[in-house]
Amino acid sequence: MLDRKDLKGMIKALKKGEVVWYAPDHDYGPRSSVFVPLFAVEQAATTTGTWMLARMSGACLVPFVPRRKPDGKGYQLIMLPPECSPPLDDAETTAAWMNKVVEKCIMMAPEQYMWLHRRFKTRPEGVPSRY
Repeated sequence: MLDRKDLKGMIKALKKGEVVWYAPDHDYGPRSSVFVPLFAVEQAATTTGTWMLARMSGACLVPFVPRRKPDGKGYQLIMLPPECSPPLDDAETTAAWMNKVVEKCIMMAPEQYMWLHRRFKTRPEGVPSRY
């Protein structure tokens, strides 16, 4: 099990063909983020992790959505097509692209998304809190 801050370990694992999962929709704070749109929020702190991992490892990205089954007994895992050539021009471009993927995933089951997570807690300097 890799620590969530072990970027070198993640890159090494990806280069060996192993699977690494991380949450691109979490707010990791200002040091690990750029501000790009997410839904109607023009400046959502978005991790640069997607850009770093994809650029440094060359790995494909495989978005997925776990959806609770209607009977409440388990989950259905919906896998989206792998993306082996994401836009990697810079961290902002990749983050904006990733947020579009996140939006698509959320909209597959918006009632099941973890809206209680304080996704927009990190704001650009001088911009008031949304909470």
